[in-house]
Amino acid sequence: MELAEGIKKIGFRRWYERQLIESHLYLVTSFLCLVTVLACFEGFSLRMPAWETVMRLVAMLAGAAVCVWTLRRYLAMLNFAIRAAERSVCEKCAAYDALELSGTIMRRTAAQGEEENGGLLLIGVRCRKCGHEWTIE
Repeated sequence: MELAEGIKKIGFRRWYERQLIESHLYLVTSFLCLVTVLACFEGFSLRMPAWETVMRLVAMLAGAAVCVWTLRRYLAMLNFAIRAAERSVCEKCAAYDALELSGTIMRRTAAQGEEENGGLLLIGVRCRKCGHEWTIE
């Protein structure tokens, strides 16, 4: 679930909790894939039948690929959630999680100094307590 959609539907705090839970599920998956790779490597031998050797090799390669992908996904989701949490504190009244969408959603382009794959999404939010507006990247 994207940040703007999450704030609108379930609120920032629950969105943040769900992001952390989902990212840690990716971490657990990565760990289990690593255990699978190590178990296949431990039992690997060229003296086994050819089909079993090939199957272990395929399992090790697939497990390593999934392990790397899930670890990268974990780190990306965790970084995004942490950056959003750091920007969810009102600068005027210091209220955490008391925010709502202000309706301003725009994309920062590469011409403004961001990466060339579409840039960052800027989400405008407003404090429920004092009405101060700011953006979350």
